[in-house]
Amino acid sequence: MIQRIQTLFLLACLILSGLMLTGNLMVMDDGSGTLFSVSFAGLGKVGGGTLQKLWPLSALLVMVPLLTLISIFLFRNRKLQMRVAILVILLSLGTLLLGAFYIFMFDKKIEVSLIWKVRAVFPLIVAILAWLAYRSILKDDMVVKSYDRLR
Repeated sequence: MIQRIQTLFLLACLILSGLMLTGNLMVMDDGSGTLFSVSFAGLGKVGGGTLQKLWPLSALLVMVPLLTLISIFLFRNRKLQMRVAILVILLSLGTLLLGAFYIFMFDKKIEVSLIWKVRAVFPLIVAILAWLAYRSILKDDMVVKSYDRLR
């Protein structure tokens, strides 16, 4: 199982998406020195409490590593593994878009400037790695089908 390249891609997806559950995804400064952050817990002040829970974002942040872990252990059912990999791609891109939406809406309420964190691009990297895993699973499936024709 671990010797297949798609498993390594999915393992990297799992690690990166798991890291998104810890720490701040994005930090914003309102100009007066108050820092706001978007994290798994929601929108809040840095070093303070949570101002607003962002349930859809939190649900997506939990579902991506969970589905990636499930996909790793579906190596015997390639069709289902490919579908789960596509779902991981869509959910990670959804995480990226939903995070951008929340930041845009908060920027409309209060004028803020963004302080970029590395974790802000993790959903894009997870989507790319899941796509690479999907391609590798598809190649394995084509090889197995070609062997079935030879029998």
